[in-house]
Amino acid sequence: MGIRIDKRTAAYVLRAAFTEATEANDLPEYWIHLAQTLREEEAPRTYTPALCVALLARACNEAVDPLSIKDVYSDRTYSHRTLAHGVLVPLSVELGFDLKATGREPLNNQPFFRYDHYSEIERIQRSARPYFERLQSALQMVDTEGYTRQQAQSALAAVLTVCIEANRKKQRVVSGSSIVEASLIAQTEAFVTSGADMPRKLQACVAAALDMTYPEVASRRLNDPSRDFPGDVHALRNDGSPLLAVEVRGKPVTPEELEQFVRSVTDADIPRAALVVHAVGHRSLLLNEMTTIRLEQKYGRLVKISESVSSFMRDLFVWSSHDTLEILSSFPDDMYKRMSEIEVRQQELDRWANLFPDEG
Repeated sequence: MGIRIDKRTAAYVLRAAFTEATEANDLPEYWIHLAQTLREEEAPRTYTPALCVALLARACNEAVDPLSIKDVYSDRTYSHRTLAHGVLVPLSVELGFDLKATGREPLNNQPFFRYDHYSEIERIQRSARPYFERLQSALQMVDTEGYTRQQAQSALAAVLTVCIEANRKKQRVVSGSSIVEASLIAQTEAFVTSGADMPRKLQACVAAALDMTYPEVASRRLNDPSRDFPGDVHALRNDGSPLLAVEVRGKPVTPEELEQFVRSVTDADIPRAALVVHAVGHRSLLLNEMTTIRLEQKYGRLVKISESVSSFMRDLFVWSSHDTLEILSSFPDDMYKRMSEIEVRQQELDRWANLFPDEG
């Protein structure tokens, strides 16, 4: 069995590194540059938390092998997933630094989850290999050069400066108060259906629009293996159970696929089902009104279909209890946050923000 790192000790060290990141002006450039490299668009999202957690572990215990993945590999290794989940991720939210990956288990992912040590990792995607080699080389250097706890903490602080700046960019408030609702809807549809990451942007749009009507809305990450309920976005009751499940599609949906979704909603005992689809080549499911009536009678669920971004937003905004000015002020910022949450790439976040220049 390897090294067990006390969570309270790790939290103390991480807070100290965060303070150093915000106050020191002589942090090592090598680690700042590496952190910036690992935030490039092509770099896997898991590599930033992997770097942070390895430096944090070394800053807690100089005996730690920074190339650890699981504590069973040797008497010098630790569980990097446990330290990330128990300390790094929750404190990133509390203190305000962005790990690039947004899930609670950022290291329960490729290429780490099936290996015990970096030295065992062989299969890396071609596009990711240069970034993996830089990460691995940096952590090997920590070990071969015998980094002390303070050196590791300063290296971590340098990395955190990049994470803090990334978080500041994501937190910027986007204001849309100078445009009318119809214009906002048109701009949103044009943005969602162009550029990169359309499926993510479409889901973020649905969640942000639902935020204008329901008090609590949950949006899951794309292809999330831990799905508990059917649908991509859910409006929740006070007890956390879904009142509405929304399936979001950026490709054509057949009547059979719609019925399969409604059936799964029924099996999950969710009273309302909605489909939001925006896709070239989609054949309308609304040409025959009996489509929804038949499903409602068969499954005993309320069924709503929206076949464009604009029709969905228009329905919600009409029935929202928020007044016009509040929607125009809140939706652009909420859309930005929802896109960040689902990991839309930075260039698209910037493109959205530039649609609503700061008037202050």
